[in-house]
Amino acid sequence: MACSFTVWSGAYLLPKRVEHSDSILPAAFQAHHFFMEQPNWPDRILLLLRQGRAAQAEQELHRVLHADPNDAHAHALMALALLEQHRNEEALLHAQTSVGLAPEHDFAYYLLSLTQQRLQNTEAAREAIEQALSLDPTDPNYHHTLGILRFTQGQWGAALRAAEMGLAYDPEHVDCLGLRARCLARLGRSEDAASSLSQALHYDPDDAGTHADAGWVALETGKHKEALEHFRNALRLSPTSEYARSGLVEALKARYWLYRAFLRFTVWSENLNGMARRVLFIGLYILVRFVPLLLPLYLPLVFMSWFADPLFNGLLLLNPYGRHALSDEQRRQALGFVVVLVAATAAFTVSSLAHQAWLGAIGLGLLAAIFPLMVTLRPRVPKRTQRWALAATVALILLGLLGGGLQLVAPDSQAHTGTMGLLFIIWLLFIWTTAMS
Repeated sequence: MACSFTVWSGAYLLPKRVEHSDSILPAAFQAHHFFMEQPNWPDRILLLLRQGRAAQAEQELHRVLHADPNDAHAHALMALALLEQHRNEEALLHAQTSVGLAPEHDFAYYLLSLTQQRLQNTEAAREAIEQALSLDPTDPNYHHTLGILRFTQGQWGAALRAAEMGLAYDPEHVDCLGLRARCLARLGRSEDAASSLSQALHYDPDDAGTHADAGWVALETGKHKEALEHFRNALRLSPTSEYARSGLVEALKARYWLYRAFLRFTVWSENLNGMARRVLFIGLYILVRFVPLLLPLYLPLVFMSWFADPLFNGLLLLNPYGRHALSDEQRRQALGFVVVLVAATAAFTVSSLAHQAWLGAIGLGLLAAIFPLMVTLRPRVPKRTQRWALAATVALILLGLLGGGLQLVAPDSQAHTGTMGLLFIIWLLFIWTTAMS
């Protein structure tokens, strides 16, 4: 399984998205009836995919499609092979082609749902998997996928119902058991969650996804040491598991008491619906305005909401074990945070000591740009959000530079005042739109 994060006042929250490991092939997947009428080549392709040889499977499928470009089965498996290689846009084209050629086959819709999910098109993914379920309501993999999407949206009860529906058709389906445990933990039923995980491990003690599920459940219930062991076991069984790797990173950061406290708060806040979280955010802001004594508690919360991830990922860069656990995207985000923060601090320091006000304007632009920059560098951010954040980052840096230049040549001009005012407006607009989205 893999995970992603949502935003509360710009914050990273605990994983809400639960995809099964780095492999699209579910643990319980067998040769689907979609392929039963075909020659032996689908079995060969599935074997290659199970062996992690997606590139070789792709080559075989190119030969099949060259002979018959309208083979819906080949297009479906091509989507599967491309998803295994994280070539999601190409996979989407083949999944859509397969659906167009064989709209009566449920497996094509299942692959389309997985592809849309990878592309973070949640609504399209839900529609596709519901279509697959309408064609075959007995496949537990389909119920598991629907449960994943419900879990992504914070609908713990609906996700639990989907997992249990899958278990009604296959009581030993470890993916559904793992998802059930995640949902039960979020609903405060930790004993039932532990029982579900025990069942899954009994049925398949070497399933990396189940060990990672156990790690996430432990982490969300404040047991970071236990979580570390589970994630290490998962990575021992599946060294390339993104779901386990991201969990290991969170567990390593949870060794710091400040991050651990913030983690507990975010788990609690995720049990609120979207509107309640917005009311909480606005309510805290208003409360601090009337009770200034709460400011020392409020400011660290706001800071952690925006910068907990890059800050503590930066600390993991100093740890040899943590450094290897971080993904390339996490390392880039941490380094970007450190570089811009150091540059802004240096500009403010020199401005203060050397009485160079123009450097202060540049420092202000850099400091403001850290907020959208962290969103730009955040892993798995929707493209639209990323583009908006990148535009805001560039605008704030340029306005800071322009403000510094105007401070040098015309410090008291309306142009300088207007530039710095525009900088503040763009920053405030970005903060509020991100926090309320």
